[in-house]
Amino acid sequence: MSTDGCPVCAELAGRIVAPGGPVYRNEWWEVAHHTGAYTDPGELIVKARRHVESLSSLTAQEAAAIGPILRAAVTAIERVVRPERVYVASYNERVRHVHFFLLPRTASLPAGHVFSDLYRNARMRLRQWKLAPNPTTADRVAAAERLRSDAAWKSLSI
Repeated sequence: MSTDGCPVCAELAGRIVAPGGPVYRNEWWEVAHHTGAYTDPGELIVKARRHVESLSSLTAQEAAAIGPILRAAVTAIERVVRPERVYVASYNERVRHVHFFLLPRTASLPAGHVFSDLYRNARMRLRQWKLAPNPTTADRVAAAERLRSDAAWKSLSI
């Protein structure tokens, strides 16, 4: 497994910095904002702290820790962002490092993952072209602080 060119490994090594820094970190996992330029406050990525390319390759400790971390992260997003739903997805196709996207669907996004994905992609393009406002890094940093301060993380005992 090569870590050369792995953007998740670059984030974990500090070569790419997420707005607001890590929201949560333990021995096996790190939670931080998505580093994309056109993402919203509360769009988090939960990533394995070591380069691992498949869920089947997780250690017993990594596997035992991920459920409670996802639960705490979604809880914090629900309290801070107040979305209609929080989508959790893991593709690991383009970036072959185990990670999970936590995507809050606010009331301004249509329900249903297909419609929401189309809307989110269109919104990203409009932001790129400066036809729609883009949340600032400061917005994401402030959200990271509120997420980091949420009591949901205190429930983790692993």
